[in-house]
Amino acid sequence: MRLTRTSSRERYLSELAELLAAAGWTITPRFELSPPLVRVTHPALERTGLSVHVEPLLSGGDEVAWFCDSSGRYLGTRYQLPQVLAAVHDVLGPLVADAGWPVPSDEPPARRSRTLLGRWAG
Repeated sequence: MRLTRTSSRERYLSELAELLAAAGWTITPRFELSPPLVRVTHPALERTGLSVHVEPLLSGGDEVAWFCDSSGRYLGTRYQLPQVLAAVHDVLGPLVADAGWPVPSDEPPARRSRTLLGRWAG
């Protein structure tokens, strides 16, 4: 897997953005930037947020996509989305709580069965 193509990074960031939005965070994709990133914020935080981008790292000879925040901290791989959600919660959750707002969940929302709901359920 080579992460040189922007589309792979955008796909991984989109997957993370969906999870974060479902948990209650406000997401702003910034795919036009280099590197592409998503900005994670909350209405309780005026100018504070977290930027997350994808960083390719070698692991056992294979290249693995890691999510990295704006401070350079590695949050987890693309296979560890719940861990990345928890890391975002650990950084921004206390700030939201200090502002007196309900804090978004640090747990991924329950997955809905595609068999029951399907893409075209109405």
